[in-house]
Amino acid sequence: MGKRLYVGNLPYDADEASLREAFEQDGRVVESVHIVLDRDTQRPRGFAFVELATEEQARQAIEALNGTMLGTRQLRVTEAEDRRPSGPGAARSSGGAPAAGGGSARADAPRGNRFGPDARPRHERAPERRPQRRRGEGEEEDFGGRRGHRRFDDDEE
Repeated sequence: MGKRLYVGNLPYDADEASLREAFEQDGRVVESVHIVLDRDTQRPRGFAFVELATEEQARQAIEALNGTMLGTRQLRVTEAEDRRPSGPGAARSSGGAPAAGGGSARADAPRGNRFGPDARPRHERAPERRPQRRRGEGEEEDFGGRRGHRRFDDDEE
């Protein structure tokens, strides 16, 4: 068991001081408190990580604080898991069983269509070929639109 704890279901108005105070009861030593903020709004996301001095203190904190009320919410205190890899290609594993989501385990496998021809991002799709219109000589240029085949600045002569 590690010294780092996950604290979920935090009230949004909880701050570092109130968390530190709750975890320092019974003589536990809190080394750090990290309240996770939303990237865009800079508001708390409702969970935090608390690191205690020893694994024994962490075990005691889980037993003492899991399910207790902080403000108006019932806390969920568990051991923090290691951070999962994120970013492009993170869902693919390096070998063995396929990664979550049922995809191919091979990192070099082509992505292919998934659930229809337009499921791939536009930058990965083959460019669409549109037929070129050939214009004959002496043909009037067609500008389309509501005004017909001529441009709006053409004068009636």
